[in-house]
Amino acid sequence: MRTPRVGGSLEGMPDEALLSSLLAMAAPDADGDLLALRLLAGHGSLETAIAAASAGKLPGGMPWDDHAALRFRAVIELAARLVRPTLEQRPLLSSHEDLVTYARLRAACSAVQTLRLLFLDRQRHLIADELHRTGSVGDVALYVREIMGRALTMDASGLVIVHSCPGDEPANPASVRVSCADIQKAGSLLGVELVEYLLIGRRSYVTLLGEPVVKRLARLVAAERDGATASPEGAVG
Repeated sequence: MRTPRVGGSLEGMPDEALLSSLLAMAAPDADGDLLALRLLAGHGSLETAIAAASAGKLPGGMPWDDHAALRFRAVIELAARLVRPTLEQRPLLSSHEDLVTYARLRAACSAVQTLRLLFLDRQRHLIADELHRTGSVGDVALYVREIMGRALTMDASGLVIVHSCPGDEPANPASVRVSCADIQKAGSLLGVELVEYLLIGRRSYVTLLGEPVVKRLARLVAAERDGATASPEGAVG
């Protein structure tokens, strides 16, 4: 496979060559080219190949140990941390695509469904991000009381739930939509707004909230503008 010259750009590098380079760094004793080709052939896409390598699920007989898997996951973790500051510096809905990118990076190494909770302050900035639960390929448990209790402990006024699925397309069962509605109801009573519920796969995502993202963003911006212009001097006694 063609490898880039030192100091050269990686942007035009084919998927198999880039994956081969990462695999060779993670496991120097492995044949990175052969391993990359077999992973891509067996899993069909770069995303699923990365998830398989991160979980240590390689073709039979290929040298790969826990240390190699850890080094490989470190690359994905670094990528996610490079995206995170954007979420911390701006209101979350104003960086919705960054949120989706971040969620996909966080789910890239997982071969099972996961629930991630992002806690927001009153200005909708990120204050904490936690992996809440890990499930199986087909399901992950969701308990409204547990989620809202954690939000209250974090003193959050907003909550984003990222429900990651290991396939290219996210599952969207009726039970998840019911749970989303239950969380919204509980949050309205406790003062914790469910700002977003993302069902995310490796290549597409679904938002379970009825109001489109653009309308929610406009509502948030309007509320911030009204809050900034209001002042005690303007009040009529």
